[in-house]
Amino acid sequence: MNFEKERITANVELYAQYSAIIVKRLTSNLISGFQSLLTIDDKTRNAYFRDKGIAHARSGRYERAVSMLESLLEAKPLDPEVMLYLGLSYIKTGHKPEGLSLLEEAHKADKDNAKIATVLGISYVQAEEYKKALPLLRKGIKANPESFNLRYRLGVALDNIGEHDKAIESFLEAVELRPEEAKVHRSIGFAFEQKADHESALAYFKRANELEDS
Repeated sequence: MNFEKERITANVELYAQYSAIIVKRLTSNLISGFQSLLTIDDKTRNAYFRDKGIAHARSGRYERAVSMLESLLEAKPLDPEVMLYLGLSYIKTGHKPEGLSLLEEAHKADKDNAKIATVLGISYVQAEEYKKALPLLRKGIKANPESFNLRYRLGVALDNIGEHDKAIESFLEAVELRPEEAKVHRSIGFAFEQKADHESALAYFKRANELEDS
């Protein structure tokens, strides 16, 4: 389904939902003209598209999310939640520069939002902008200390900028959360290799292989 068809479908759904409101107005004698009664105001339409678009993004239906949320940028250009989910949807649909730019705008608009910081930090790691990722990942970990994914990504970022000891520390924290995750043991092994500690590296590589074979 292309974006225009998705918008048409959403509008049909919105009108169907709005029919209940029309019936209520009819029975309450609040009619100021049939044409005006059938007109859905911009506020109602924008709220519907916002909720629908965010729901699509959360469910992994990123192309549908783009079709819903793009039109809201002009109506509410500084809505951090819209920018967050539209930026994420851009990245997931192959438009990484546009997505990163929008996530950066969302972070500027709401610097205290840990969810935005988390998504932007992970996106920076995926874009190999590791130094930019560090403060955002740490903010995310502070808000969600039990997040395996954030601790692992922080380790990846640290390892890639040469902070191997700190990377190992972050990887070990991730291992505590998921002891059976082979990729973390392998990442620790590579970090020890970078430190020329071949014995420690071999032990973690061996453990990673055991977990993958089990």
